[in-house]
Amino acid sequence: LEAARTRDRLTRDAEAAAEQAGAAREEALAARQHWLDLKEQRLGGIAAELAAGLTDGAPCAVCGATEHPAPARRVAGHVDRGTEERALADVQHAEDRRAEADRRLAAVREELAAAGAGAGDAPAEQLARELDEAEREYARAREAASALHAAQEELRAAEREHELRTAAQRDAAVRAAARVGHRERLELERASLEQELAHARGDAPSVAERARQLEREAALLTDAADAARTAEEAARRLKDADARLADAAFRAGFATPRAAAEALLDDDAHRRLQRRLDAWQDEEAAVRAVLAEPETAAAAQQPATDLAAAQEAAEAADRAVREAASARDAAAQQPATDLAAAQE
Repeated sequence: LEAARTRDRLTRDAEAAAEQAGAAREEALAARQHWLDLKEQRLGGIAAELAAGLTDGAPCAVCGATEHPAPARRVAGHVDRGTEERALADVQHAEDRRAEADRRLAAVREELAAAGAGAGDAPAEQLARELDEAEREYARAREAASALHAAQEELRAAEREHELRTAAQRDAAVRAAARVGHRERLELERASLEQELAHARGDAPSVAERARQLEREAALLTDAADAARTAEEAARRLKDADARLADAAFRAGFATPRAAAEALLDDDAHRRLQRRLDAWQDEEAAVRAVLAEPETAAAAQQPATDLAAAQEAAEAADRAVREAASARDAAAQQPATDLAAAQE
């Protein structure tokens, strides 16, 4: 009777769990279909997603062009990466809820099978009436056999035997119910795996072919992203090179890099400047030699008629020497610098 009451309660629990599991499966299927639809929409609108980063005058991340006459536009309902990832997270949550609902249903069915094995198919009301009748018959039998000690002993032995066999029967029923529940759980898992396999396969003839399709798509997207990064890096390097070229031309005294390139000396002009520098250096050495002579040093010891004027003249001469040396060094380095800047 207790098993029948448990069976009736578990029957109601199993029906409720089955409804919840069905709803969870439908929710998981709807979430997966929604995610697949969003993924397909995003793949279809990936051009608009790339076009959103275009700026007039800036190179395209895909083709490198700086003019964008007809960039792709986002249509109504465009799906971005964040929307797709949220839909995938919803799929995973729905799958977790579906698996939990299936586990609860399997557990309730396993308990129901065990209770059904112990209670049989008889209704609880009938079993209650039979229990009352059995208790009355038992009481009458005990009363009738109260004077018969041997019969009582035999009855007790029979009762113990009955209890042992009843316990053995219950254990066997529980083991059988556990096997039935395990089999049903395996069947549910197999059905779930078959559904997941069908969704994973999609329109492809096999899961492996579907995986190869997705790998090819992923490879194409990866190549496109690498190409975009390469183009962006090349544009940045070109911009840096232009800035360095303009700075080098400005420091060299030219308004633009083109002016620096036009002012590049040929070999003949370079040799003429070198000869002039050599002549200036020879002249400087001769002057220094004269200044180092004892007569010149002795003359320098004589009182100066105008010390301030002589000091100014000496400073002017020293500045002229330094400027000539700086001009000589700059002139010697300028052609190589301008040539490197022009080549760069």
